[in-house]
Amino acid sequence: MAESYKKKRYAAIISPFTTSILHYRKPFVVAWWAASFPGFGHFMLNKYLTAFILISWEVIINNAAHLNEAIYLSMIGRYGDAMEVLDQRWIILYICMYVFSIWDSYRLTIEMNKHYTMAYRDNYPIIIKNTSSLEMNLVDKKSPILALFWSLLTPGLGNLYVTRILSVIFILTWWLIITYQANVYTAIHYTLMGDFSHASQSLIPQWFLFIPSIYCFAAYDSYVSAVEINKLIDRYMSRELKEKYQDLEFKMPL
Repeated sequence: MAESYKKKRYAAIISPFTTSILHYRKPFVVAWWAASFPGFGHFMLNKYLTAFILISWEVIINNAAHLNEAIYLSMIGRYGDAMEVLDQRWIILYICMYVFSIWDSYRLTIEMNKHYTMAYRDNYPIIIKNTSSLEMNLVDKKSPILALFWSLLTPGLGNLYVTRILSVIFILTWWLIITYQANVYTAIHYTLMGDFSHASQSLIPQWFLFIPSIYCFAAYDSYVSAVEINKLIDRYMSRELKEKYQDLEFKMPL
């Protein structure tokens, strides 16, 4: 019974499509990312379905309330216009979701840290099923700097490098939708042509203000994922060497 109970506390699951790792996280950091963009906190905790619901809710309700547009108008000093552009029918509903996202991600981080502590004391059990006919997830070390570089080049590529396909689907899909709606690529084209006036005028603030959050989060998440994957491999190899290759008569040095 004890052995069966222990097996319920897995520290990591490696599948052909992603690597989900349970590791210690600071609750305030997770809550901060949830505050920057609702859903990102749950995304960090590998709760992809919840994250998808919250991120979709953020984009839909934020646009319905014209919240980002109001923030932009406030930033340039047009406070009266900012108040007028807000849709009061949606903003209260948005606030409820926003506060819940921060609170729930903070709460879950504390609980997962407890689970991680127990799993670590249970010799860090891992489920590895990393091959299929569609994809293969090699358990090898990744360079955090390379993961960061590819994410900065295009959000989602860093997660693709560390083989977190589910993360790639989320981040890259939303990145394409948001940048297209914000006319980012049109603005880049005008910028390369030296027409800075048209570049700034072509941007749509309501969609553009989503970009800093998703861009920075993609870089952060891919970097941390690479670091934690490397730690996971070190722990796994250390355990395998001790259990299968170390002579039982070997005396550890004091």
